[in-house]
Amino acid sequence: MHQWEVSRREFMNRAGLLGAAAVLAAELPGLLRSQGWLEAAYAQSPDLTRDTLNGLVAFVVPGRDEYSVAQGEKSDKPGAIEARTTDALIELLDAFVPLGPTGTSLPSSGGVATFLNQTALAVNPAASNGGFPSPFSRLSFEEKIEVFHQLEESTTTVQGNAQQAGELRFVAGILVGAVGFLSYSEYGVLDPKTRELKGTPVGWRISNYDGVAEGRAELKGYWQGRRKVRTARRYRRRRR
Repeated sequence: MHQWEVSRREFMNRAGLLGAAAVLAAELPGLLRSQGWLEAAYAQSPDLTRDTLNGLVAFVVPGRDEYSVAQGEKSDKPGAIEARTTDALIELLDAFVPLGPTGTSLPSSGGVATFLNQTALAVNPAASNGGFPSPFSRLSFEEKIEVFHQLEESTTTVQGNAQQAGELRFVAGILVGAVGFLSYSEYGVLDPKTRELKGTPVGWRISNYDGVAEGRAELKGYWQGRRKVRTARRYRRRRR
């Protein structure tokens, strides 16, 4: 590798995502146990985990998919679901930093989904939007906001453990940022073998990014056809 090249793992580590996943992997079993949710986490199926995280990524970057429509906050443009953000998030949580000291008991993605679903039941036990399997995905957009509000508020009383409270607050806060980061990445169209893009990333499309270029028109010469630059009088240096 050239000096300027970094692996995806190293890049995510520098971006803080692996650091967040490491905290999650180390502390989530104890946090689940303290809330009485550990058995529910072990019993949760991969399909239910994926459905839950679909509801999460649609919450962060809504699109035109069924999860966005059901929550009442959608877009006429593609969103996180079409960007394959759920796959990226599961890979980040499970493949890079498995949950627990041996990494063989409970996937981190399942632990995250359990926290979201159990809190969702506290917010609205009768939620039925879209008829999805997971309680979190059945919530409205406003109710999903309340889930994160309760997760952040409840961290102050995690069995009186201030350290666990701070770590859960950190995880709840970083989770939304991680989903946003992954949604605007090239993950969904990147060929892992050739390291080339197979299409236009969703993040590029919804942000109107044109891709790699040898310079932009705005940076070639003066902006909007100007031929010179003038400094406002109040910023000019006074002559003595």
